[in-house]
Amino acid sequence: MVDKLYYVVLSHYSRKTDHKVDTPVITVFFIFSLILCCLSLLGITISVVLKDPESRNLGISKDEGLLILAISCGTVYLAFVRNKRFLKIYARYRQDKFLNSKRGRWVYGCVLYFLILSPFIFMLIRNRIIFGHWI
Repeated sequence: MVDKLYYVVLSHYSRKTDHKVDTPVITVFFIFSLILCCLSLLGITISVVLKDPESRNLGISKDEGLLILAISCGTVYLAFVRNKRFLKIYARYRQDKFLNSKRGRWVYGCVLYFLILSPFIFMLIRNRIIFGHWI
């Protein structure tokens, strides 16, 4: 699933740019770093909420947030960029009809946005259930 999501984002940026300003690999690197950072924040938030459901403080400082972002960037670099795994992923899924169709791009695009917004959606639902307001 991660490889397919990576392929869809990489192929989208490979076709939509003339590579004068950026390279698709760098753009996708930052997008996937953001996804991993958001999922890490979601995991931390869920663990804090399970520990103390009535807590208004999530316990994540600015420095801890930056550390999570740095670890996310390092993980994405090691997983996709360092050994040029992105080229293997691109070659493997280049002929996949579903991933190259509009429906496939929409499905994986929705998954991408959901993963990025998941910590915020969780907090909105938590605030509504526990505190009775949306913010």
